[in-house]
Amino acid sequence: MPLYLSRRVRAGFTLIELLVVIAIIAILIALLVPAVQKVREAAARTQCTNNLKQWGLAVHNCHDTFKKLPPAAGFYAGGFGNATFFFLPYIEQDNLWKTSLGTVAGVSPTTPVYYPGNNQIYTKPIRTFLCPSDPSVNLDTGTLTVGGTTWGASSYGYNALIFARENAINFTNPPTPNGKSYDPNGITRFSNITDGLSNTILIAERYSQCNNSGVAAIAEGGGYWAFSATQTPSQPAPMASGAIKPVYPGFQITFFAAAPFNQLTATGPDSIFQVQPFPFTGAASVCNPVRAQTPHSSAMQVCLGDSSVRSITSSLSKDTWWYACTHVGGEVLGSDW
Repeated sequence: MPLYLSRRVRAGFTLIELLVVIAIIAILIALLVPAVQKVREAAARTQCTNNLKQWGLAVHNCHDTFKKLPPAAGFYAGGFGNATFFFLPYIEQDNLWKTSLGTVAGVSPTTPVYYPGNNQIYTKPIRTFLCPSDPSVNLDTGTLTVGGTTWGASSYGYNALIFARENAINFTNPPTPNGKSYDPNGITRFSNITDGLSNTILIAERYSQCNNSGVAAIAEGGGYWAFSATQTPSQPAPMASGAIKPVYPGFQITFFAAAPFNQLTATGPDSIFQVQPFPFTGAASVCNPVRAQTPHSSAMQVCLGDSSVRSITSSLSKDTWWYACTHVGGEVLGSDW
């Protein structure tokens, strides 16, 4: 008579084995997530570098065409606007530039000029103006809507010390008033940058949205690429004279060194860039809307006067930052540059 041996068939993992597998998967995910984040940040920083390179080339093409740099705000190239606006034809946005042609009440009421308020081109998002790491703007839309008005956002800003005709300061450390009035109209040629193009910051990163409720005058701050409000001439809404606020796509704007903005250190060594300020809006905001901000964890990306792109570390001294922002100060950059 045959003898049949019974054998228990194993149906699956035991509880202990299952827990071990789950623990291993959790460890692998914990190791993988930071690596993925680093890859994403590296890709974002590369895109940011490419954007800044495009800005630098636009600046040089502008200068080569008109033999001087565009203004921080003013007339140039048959139009009126800020420096960023005049870069449009040189960053493959010539069609948008042409759309801006028209008469402007208070600016040029009879003769057509290029103006960012015409046909509401100030509402348009431009990818070259957006850093993929900027947390203050929805990158899917590339715009910010404040007070019912939509603006194309900018994650970068021009160094207004270079693009303004008169900054009303002496380039000392710290800067002092020179008794003149601020004039944002442009006049600078590359030959005027006596500190050297490779030693001077043209463009730096900024947060598109950077509000600071600690100053009553600033309910709105950041970077809108087309914003060009001036006291003279008086422009139509939304860039009327009464709308002046720190949302220009720029930094080192000495106009904001005066009250009620003076406590925000718009210029000088104390204007050194912020690293990932958070929160950047609301009552607890630590973001300073008159300074530059970087969304990267360890370095600010800047475009220099020779159109090269450089990463400057968060350990950069305040003095070196200021010396790199001035273009005629005659300073020697520190060893931390």
